[in-house]
Amino acid sequence: MIRLFGAAHKKFIVPMCLAALLSVSWMFSAFAVSPPKVFSGVCPPFFLRDEQGQIINPVKNENATIPYSPKQTCGLSGCHDYDKITKGYHFQQGKDEQPSQKLKDLYQWVLSPGQYGGRW
Repeated sequence: MIRLFGAAHKKFIVPMCLAALLSVSWMFSAFAVSPPKVFSGVCPPFFLRDEQGQIINPVKNENATIPYSPKQTCGLSGCHDYDKITKGYHFQQGKDEQPSQKLKDLYQWVLSPGQYGGRW
């Protein structure tokens, strides 16, 4: 009989083989119980909604000319805490400030110099 490993190596190799076997069996059992989730993005599929909560569907030309409401779309669908988000520092930044004349001339839609309501 050929001797491959000495006694010192057996003390190291046997526990390492057991650990490898246990981790492989644990990985297979984890996937057998709950398969890995497939994510398609941050949010689940959702409809855009207007201020009254009506669905906006440009594919079917339903309310396609009406602006969407983030509060109705994201806040009421249960995905995001709209009230908490709108009280955040960056959301409120610049709310009580007026843009400079230069900023008004360049970007007529801008209502403040800060990030109030998001970045433009």
